[in-house]
Amino acid sequence: RDVTRRPKIRTLIRPAMAGEMVNQLRSMAQMVDNLPLVDVSPDPFDNFLLSLAQAGQADVLVSGDKRGILDVGSYGSCRIVTVRAFLDGLNLR
Repeated sequence: RDVTRRPKIRTLIRPAMAGEMVNQLRSMAQMVDNLPLVDVSPDPFDNFLLSLAQAGQADVLVSGDKRGILDVGSYGSCRIVTVRAFLDGLNLR
């Protein structure tokens, strides 16, 4: 929700659409707790994402962060990919 309020994102997604997207994601989300400690990412602020991916047994972690977590490539069985790579993998075109 916080990211959808950033000026750069607001130019791409109307607030109403962003709110709808957040609500849809929330309805499909798997809540996890008891997160493991992870210290793998070159950016220590990204380690919580790897922790969430591990605890939630995620297959894919999608990120636009080109200076950190994408460099990890994968963590356990979770692939770390760009939005473009994720969409290309869906074969929507």
